[in-house]
Amino acid sequence: MSASEGQALIGTLMQGTVTAVFPWGIVVDLGDSRVGLIDVLYVDDDDDYQVGQQISAYLTDINEKAEYRLRPPQQVPVVDRLRAAGHDV
Repeated sequence: MSASEGQALIGTLMQGTVTAVFPWGIVVDLGDSRVGLIDVLYVDDDDDYQVGQQISAYLTDINEKAEYRLRPPQQVPVVDRLRAAGHDV
């Protein structure tokens, strides 16, 4: 997949399988040799991600290393969460 094709996917809801749960985030197998990460900023204390769990998440970014960054559907973007908490971002 070319960089422009990858960027065209930003904002789409992707399906994957949780492959690892770490204090810093959730690793998700998106298939086709693609691995995504849900940053810990999008994980609430009461979230219970389990290895093998099928999940859906929005693709928010693909960085220069072709790493896929994901956001769970129930979470708003971090910048919106900070603004709602009164931070000037």
